[in-house]
Amino acid sequence: MEHKKDFYSINEFAKILGVHPNTIRRSVKNGRIGSLKIGNSDRPFYRIPASEIDRIALFNMEEMIEKIIEKRMEK
Repeated sequence: MEHKKDFYSINEFAKILGVHPNTIRRSVKNGRIGSLKIGNSDRPFYRIPASEIDRIALFNMEEMIEKIIEKRMEK
């Protein structure tokens, strides 16, 4: 997938994935989504590399394929 930018804000990333920004914020803080922390203040901001979009899309595809296989094996 070709990306318009190299890095995205949490709000931009959330919009691309169609989820609430707090979902992305939690995922960044617990390490599920890779990011760069900018600033040492009480409220730093984060930038998420565009490569995370591809990684998440690939993970979701693999999960979807596993579910299809499981359903077929149940039959």
